[in-house]
Amino acid sequence: MIAWDRDGDLPRHADENGIDVIRVGPRCPYRSAAKVVSRLPRFWFRALRASRNLDFDIIHCHDFDTLPLGLLLSRLRRRPILYDAHDIYSLVIRKDVGDVSNLVWNAEKFMSRRANEIVTTNEKWANLLSTGREVKARVVTNSPDTGVLDGADAKEIRERHGLRGFVISYLGSLEPGRFVEELVTSVASLGKVTLAIGGSGTLRPIVEKAASASTAIKFLGTLDTDEALRVTLASDLVVVMLDPTNPNYRESIPVKVLDAMACGRPMVISQGLDISKKIDEIGCGFVIPYNAEAFKETIPIAMTFPNVLDEMGKKGRAYYEKELSWEHSRDELLKAYKALVGQF
Repeated sequence: MIAWDRDGDLPRHADENGIDVIRVGPRCPYRSAAKVVSRLPRFWFRALRASRNLDFDIIHCHDFDTLPLGLLLSRLRRRPILYDAHDIYSLVIRKDVGDVSNLVWNAEKFMSRRANEIVTTNEKWANLLSTGREVKARVVTNSPDTGVLDGADAKEIRERHGLRGFVISYLGSLEPGRFVEELVTSVASLGKVTLAIGGSGTLRPIVEKAASASTAIKFLGTLDTDEALRVTLASDLVVVMLDPTNPNYRESIPVKVLDAMACGRPMVISQGLDISKKIDEIGCGFVIPYNAEAFKETIPIAMTFPNVLDEMGKKGRAYYEKELSWEHSRDELLKAYKALVGQF
């Protein structure tokens, strides 16, 4: 697998769960459209060069920024291509680039039609990406494999990370629109609460500063997916507060929703997200306005009724097992791979 090391601080070669990972540059900040445009071709060139010595049967492109390179590789090496649209890329960048996102969406539609198979994370996006295609896009959610929790002990996980009292967790991107600043400010005033927060992004310095000033905030750095799931298991409440005015956040299924359900943990999630309606219907979390006051009012209520939290967690886990399990996602992805075998 070839990956773009945008931070520039990871090993060039690594073995991750039996997968050989090759990382290439250049460094590139996450919230600078101009630098992405100027540096993306350099990543394509380095990835193309790294691919010369690799033998592969299928090209799996994660997100639109890798799709142009994938299409070129597909033609050069005569291999089928799978486009994995974790997001609709134009929605991701709309707040940063404005109307330019419409041009990006037109390019994504044009190029994605040339992929042999498409997978994406929800039905709405699958329908959008299926327009003009004979083969409909498949839905493959980012569901975690709960097998990594076998033998996991919540008490041991808490001790390992220094988590005490009522544990609230947020493990994800530390960027604007994700309630990061509001979260660290709110927790410091709640009492008897520990915030387990981890991830990377432009707001990381703010989180690190808050953690150094308050024993209620434990910054865990950047965790791998398995350890993030274990910390979620050791939490009492999972934070999934996203700005509903951001169209990408509004329409997606956040990974933390899936993690919380998989671990049988309740969540606090912002109103206005498409998935929030389902959370309210299932009864597996608190659906509140996207503001600090609503959050600070909710936490004492959650702490007062542990039985309610347990019931919420059980409902989320039951829905996960029925509709969103890793096994279901794995089977859908395998169907896409099997459809590609022998196409070229």
